[in-house]
Amino acid sequence: MDLIFGRFNLYVIPPLLSLLLGWVLALVAVIKGKMRRENILFALMCLWWTFMPLVFISHQVFRGETDKIMMVERSVHFIYVYIPFIMLLYLQMVFNLNKRFLVIASFIISAAVSGFVPTEYYFNGLYTYSWGYSARGGIAFKIFGVYAMLVTIFGVFFFIYKIRAAAGSTEKLKLKYINFSFLATAILTILNIPAISGIDFYAFGNFMFIPLSLLAYGVLRYRFMDIRSVMHITLIWGVTSSLILIPNIIAYYLLKPYLGHFGYAAGFFLLLVWFILNYLYLKIIQPAIDRIFNKQKFNLQRLEVQFVENISVLKTLEELTRVFTGTLQKNLYFREVDIFIRLNEKEGYWNQGGKEIAVDDDIREWFIGANHLADRDMVLADPYYLYIREKMLAVLDDNNSRYILPLVQNNELIGVALLGERLTLKELNYEETRFINSVRSALSISISNSLMYQDLSDLKDNLEDKVTKRTEELLSAMEKVEAFNEELTRTNDELNSARKIAEMDMMMAVNVQKSLLPAEPPETPGWDIALVFKPMAGISGDFYDFYVEDGDLKGLVLLDVSGHGIASGLITMIARSVFQRNFFRYNDVKLGSVVEEANRDLINEIENVDNYLTGIVLRFTDETVEYVNAGHPDLVLRQSKNGVVSMVNSRDRNFRGAFLGVRAMDFPYRTLKFNVEPGDVLLVYTDGIAEGTNAEKTEYGSEGLARALHKAPGESSRSILDYIMHDFHAFTGNGKLSDDLTLIVIKKK
Repeated sequence: MDLIFGRFNLYVIPPLLSLLLGWVLALVAVIKGKMRRENILFALMCLWWTFMPLVFISHQVFRGETDKIMMVERSVHFIYVYIPFIMLLYLQMVFNLNKRFLVIASFIISAAVSGFVPTEYYFNGLYTYSWGYSARGGIAFKIFGVYAMLVTIFGVFFFIYKIRAAAGSTEKLKLKYINFSFLATAILTILNIPAISGIDFYAFGNFMFIPLSLLAYGVLRYRFMDIRSVMHITLIWGVTSSLILIPNIIAYYLLKPYLGHFGYAAGFFLLLVWFILNYLYLKIIQPAIDRIFNKQKFNLQRLEVQFVENISVLKTLEELTRVFTGTLQKNLYFREVDIFIRLNEKEGYWNQGGKEIAVDDDIREWFIGANHLADRDMVLADPYYLYIREKMLAVLDDNNSRYILPLVQNNELIGVALLGERLTLKELNYEETRFINSVRSALSISISNSLMYQDLSDLKDNLEDKVTKRTEELLSAMEKVEAFNEELTRTNDELNSARKIAEMDMMMAVNVQKSLLPAEPPETPGWDIALVFKPMAGISGDFYDFYVEDGDLKGLVLLDVSGHGIASGLITMIARSVFQRNFFRYNDVKLGSVVEEANRDLINEIENVDNYLTGIVLRFTDETVEYVNAGHPDLVLRQSKNGVVSMVNSRDRNFRGAFLGVRAMDFPYRTLKFNVEPGDVLLVYTDGIAEGTNAEKTEYGSEGLARALHKAPGESSRSILDYIMHDFHAFTGNGKLSDDLTLIVIKKK
């Protein structure tokens, strides 16, 4: 302790202030910023600006020990030379500098300069002055000075550009504070040159607390971070530090005569015990003290119930206002609470003292849509309030208020409550905000009822005859309401009955459809087949069928009907009959002609409905496959000889035909014939799998399907299908299907 305090003098005050202020700002930025990138960079800026004051303090501590001073100088400058890089990185990450090459170049230059710091090219001696020391810089140090100054000037001009481009006045002020800090840093750095050059002139770089104070004021005034809670935390920190400082001073005083007699091991053990005792104080004793002083913390839930009970028996606006303001001032420690209510359709809002405030129509409409407590600091900083910011700030500033609380009832802004600062200087926490919104809702209802009660009282006093008429109207309205309720009950019963019938019809349709679709693929000597069929809900618009003759697979059809529901399901049943009949009737003509005949029959069957179909039809022989596509996702092929996965299509890319079931699109269909070899895999599917999306709304797509097929094991069609479905569910997160899903895997044996 004597080493430190015995050597301090008046000249150490500026660097000490700079050091403390910089470290406090850095600590607040990291803690309150919850490790956000911009807060960490802000903290690094503050720390780097305090390195030179830290060096000057070491001069006082090691006065007369030039070797130690030079070691400190070189150690600190080894990392201090990166300050231009830190400054440019801050501009790049926080203010969108968009000059990545400049940031990288600054890092390279700083790294190169740091390599010279331990040498005579950077520091080659010390100047000794009455106020302290100054390192004598070499050529490398002078290069660094020019380089750092250029970067600082660049930062100043960059902020001037940003200030001119900024849209809002608040944003301009924030940028000005940072720019002034950069400018002050440059001036103070320039004023270090005389001392470095051997002139007995105090190093003004020790006054870094000036730009740091500008930053601190900007933080506190314009909320670069969480502000008022920062002040509160600082106060608590000071009190806590004072409490823990007392026993430490006593312990030091008692142990001071013996400290010189301890060896290294005993000294280390003593410091360890000292650290543990301080740690236990902060972890155990201080929380216990907090609990003692917080025993009288009010129960907000119980207070909410009590408030609702109290205002439920109050009828006048004066009583309601008194109870509400008293509750917030007594329990949430607001300095001022004032309620302004709109009376008798007047344009303004009035409090109980007769004061009027004007609430703009834009504010009124905004609060009806966003019915919640508004904090001035959030209005100032959050883009959510951009549309209404200037008008709302005018109301708050004109009435010296921190919060504005809307009172909305029946889609009308019947009043506003203006709340001042809190005596505790704390931000409202979640429970307190929830409490205010809850009692606000009860208050809005009570004020609305009070206004209604006042209107009724006035009518009773002045217009007795109208009361009778209103009573008759009310009775008539009640009778109408009762009659309406009876009609509503009857209609509801009819709807329930119709719903049950519809559910039975839907269940019957689902069962009929299930009976028509093959539950399992056929087992044939030439092909290994696996399928999955998942309707989105109830009856499906997807349809598939296998055409088998004498135990051999002759063909396959997969159709997808537009729309959903029973209508789509009925069309699949019609399509099943039409395609099965035409497939076996025209087995000696091209497959495209078969599809054309089936489409004509289908048009005649469903031409009075709005649905259409897409689909794929395949015809198999021993080594070839005929393929027709009617507006459907392409057939996918994986070749066994090289594992290549591709979409089956013609060379001119004009192979896919028109939709089915639409008379205006009755066009010829082309047939594509290709060879298959043992181990080749075919994949047919509906768009339910391709249109599956993940949490980012990205579709699985045909690319995802092809990728999964390429990676899938080739032992059997079932293993391939299982792998693809596993990949699909991993991509979509097992979310709800947006369409019917059918996937068929066919492997040549």
